[in-house]
Amino acid sequence: MFGDMVHAALETYYKSDRDIGHAIETLKDHWETFDAEIRESEFSPEVGEEWYAEYEKASQMLLYYDRYDKAHPFFDKVLDMSIEERSYIPILDPKGNETGGYLSGRIDMVVEREDGVWVVDHKTLSAPPSDSALDIDDQITGYCYIYYRMTGVIPRGGMYNVLIKDPPKPPRVLKNGSLSKDKSQRTTYDLYCIALEEHGLVGNIEEYTEILDYLAEKGWSQFYLRMQSERNIEQLAEFEKHLFHEYADMDEALQFPEQLYPNPSQYTCPRCQYLPICKAMEEGSDADFIKNNAFQVLEPRHTLPEELA
Repeated sequence: MFGDMVHAALETYYKSDRDIGHAIETLKDHWETFDAEIRESEFSPEVGEEWYAEYEKASQMLLYYDRYDKAHPFFDKVLDMSIEERSYIPILDPKGNETGGYLSGRIDMVVEREDGVWVVDHKTLSAPPSDSALDIDDQITGYCYIYYRMTGVIPRGGMYNVLIKDPPKPPRVLKNGSLSKDKSQRTTYDLYCIALEEHGLVGNIEEYTEILDYLAEKGWSQFYLRMQSERNIEQLAEFEKHLFHEYADMDEALQFPEQLYPNPSQYTCPRCQYLPICKAMEEGSDADFIKNNAFQVLEPRHTLPEELA
C-alpha cells in the first residue's frame, strides 16, 4: 500500500510538471482509500498509530524528493507514463511464434535524454540497495524488452528511481543549545544550514565545518538514488530466450502439479507473509487450517484483458 500510494503521487508529480501540491493531494486520496479498505477488511488488525504515521512519512519523502528532483533533473522529456496501465506482450518461442502466454509489466516512466531513451521504475525501499548486479538485473531488462516489443525502439537502458522510506530530518539539538555533529543522523546539508540559522549558531559555523563538509559530500544519497544500467539488443534477445523456457516450465507445472516444488531460503523467506503456510506444509501439520483462519482470499489484482484471454 505504501509503495502504491507513493507511485501514484509520483505519477501526478510528473504529469503536473512537478507540482508537489497536486502530488500530495493524490497521496492523501490514496491513503484514505487504503484506510477505508483496511477498516472494512474482515481479517484486519486494529488500525494503530503506525498506520497513521505512514501518510506523514510518505508526505515528507515526497516534499524532500521535490527539492532533490528539481536540483538534480534526470531527463529532458517524458515520453510516456503508464503507472496505472499494464502492458501485455505475447511470449514467443525460439522460432518467433506466439505461445499463447503473455509477459505483463507496468512501466512507471519512459524518458528521453541526450544519450537516448530510458525506462524508469520508481522504488520505495527501506535501505539503499546494492548495484553490484544491476547490469544483469532481470527486471530492468524485462522493462526494456517490453518497451522494445511495443515500439521497436531499443532503450539505452533502465533506471531505478529509489526513494528510501526514512526521509530527512533536521539535525538534533543538544541540551547546551548546540547542534549534534553525529554523522549517522539522517539529515542533509541544507537542513543543517537552516538549523544553524534558526538557532543563532551561524557565528560559530567554524565549529561545524567537518559535519557540513561531510553532509555536502553525501548529498541526497542517504535518501534518494538513481541507479541506471545500459542494455543492448543481445541482452534483450537473451531475455526473450530465457522468458520462453521459464514460461514453458510454468505451463508444464500447471498441467502436472506434482512438479511444483518450494524454494525455501533464509534470505527471502523471512520477509514472506505466507511463511507459516509453507512451514506447516513442510512439517506435515494443518496448512489448510492456517489458510482458512489466518488469511483472506481476495480477487486477483491483475487479470488478463478479455481481448487477450
